[in-house]
Amino acid sequence: MAKNSQEATDNHVGIQLWVVVLFLLAFGLVAVHSASSAYSIKKTGHSLYYVTRQFLYVLGCLGMIFVIERVPTDFLFRKSRLMIVSILVLLAGLLIPGVGVVYNQACRWYQLPGGIHFQPAEFAKIVWIIYLSDSLYRRREKLAQFKEGVLFYIGLTSVVGFLIVKEPDFGNAFLVGFITVVLLLAAGAPLRHFLVFLPLAVLVFYFFIYNVEYRWIRIKATYNPWTNPLKEGYHLLQAWTGIGSGGITGQGLGMGIQKLYYIPEPFTDFIVAIIGHELGFVGILVLVLAYFSLLITMKKITLMVKEFRKRLLALGMTALIMAQVVGNMAVVMGILPTKGLPLPFISYGGSSLIATGIAIGIMMRLVREVKEA
Repeated sequence: MAKNSQEATDNHVGIQLWVVVLFLLAFGLVAVHSASSAYSIKKTGHSLYYVTRQFLYVLGCLGMIFVIERVPTDFLFRKSRLMIVSILVLLAGLLIPGVGVVYNQACRWYQLPGGIHFQPAEFAKIVWIIYLSDSLYRRREKLAQFKEGVLFYIGLTSVVGFLIVKEPDFGNAFLVGFITVVLLLAAGAPLRHFLVFLPLAVLVFYFFIYNVEYRWIRIKATYNPWTNPLKEGYHLLQAWTGIGSGGITGQGLGMGIQKLYYIPEPFTDFIVAIIGHELGFVGILVLVLAYFSLLITMKKITLMVKEFRKRLLALGMTALIMAQVVGNMAVVMGILPTKGLPLPFISYGGSSLIATGIAIGIMMRLVREVKEA
């Protein structure tokens, strides 16, 4: 009886994860279409250009879930060192002049056939979680030692983070560090060893934020955007205007005016402002509840998994997706400085969506392995 009850629970969790993911993907397609139509007409001459591409990315995301769900996690762990070396090579390649695609003074993408841009940093986060979960499992007896534990992983994290920061992409570099701290704590590294992060954080803040003029200006504009409302503070003030004018139920789907060139590229990182403008508090509440349901479902999967490194893997994927959700919404609300983090499942973009599909595929695989155990 208990076994049958457990199998029913496992099946329920897997179905629940599918339902939430499909809802978010559908919500994202509607939001991208509404937010991008005017911009698409101006750039390409017709309104469906960006939503059509997003639809193809959604199919890629779903295809990736189906594929990864059928790949044993033990295989991923065995190949984790090869994958981390490969992703480091791809990240380093972007530092070579002329190799990557430069957009808004950042070189984060490779140009693929068909006009598709491939962003290694999005996949680096997934690979890093797989590698770190396996590495912490293999070195778990050494985690109590400062040099072989926290300090060793700080060194590895610094290499990955430095390559991403040089693109520049501070948001994804921060996520790599955040994931490292979460998994180290979960693996049992002594809390006192993390005191080394305090001076390290001061150095990072000075050299990569305070000492970089545009980042420091961006931080100041976040907490006082009215000092320069037509430049550094413009994006945030327009986002606030959109959300505030949406009220409870919004201006109506497709009826918002903030997407009419007030918010630059409104279908990417600041798409929540358009959702709030057109669907109001109700629309944002529905989105938040969907993400909360996703969090609960992923938490259930994490607790279902008994093997040490697989549980770390599940925790890492959960932390990654939810950190991006919180980070994106905090940026739009002006709580955090602009970091260029897309909203998972919702924002326009192929690399982010397909990388998220890989994360969900791994969670689906863990559910299958629990049932098969």
